[in-house]
Amino acid sequence: MERWFGVSLSEYRLIKSGKKRLRLTTPEALEFGVKDVVRGVYLAKKAPYGYIISIEGSYLIGRCAERHVVELAFDQFRIWMRGEDLEVDLPERGIYLIRHGRAFAGSGYYNGKILQNLIPKSRTVEP
Repeated sequence: MERWFGVSLSEYRLIKSGKKRLRLTTPEALEFGVKDVVRGVYLAKKAPYGYIISIEGSYLIGRCAERHVVELAFDQFRIWMRGEDLEVDLPERGIYLIRHGRAFAGSGYYNGKILQNLIPKSRTVEP
């Protein structure tokens, strides 16, 4: 996260949740000694090309991210929230956080031509 987005998460703790998922939590929540309690906010899921950042994770990371954040115009943002891909020109391939103003909308994978929408279909809106 620090290397790609330029964000320090030193005040938080990353914990594994299952085989491929990461959650973000505080040190105090880790000390809470109840078994079988899900702690933290779902942050990301491991993919072959990096970590797919959740909508909630994009807000937590994106507020402080120094790089790999795409600012969309309102019309582009509406298209994105419908679950569609966007044709854009970005500096390098990889995962990008998506935002419009103060609103964050998960992440996308840029393959060199298309910004592929990684929002689960259940989280998109109807046209």
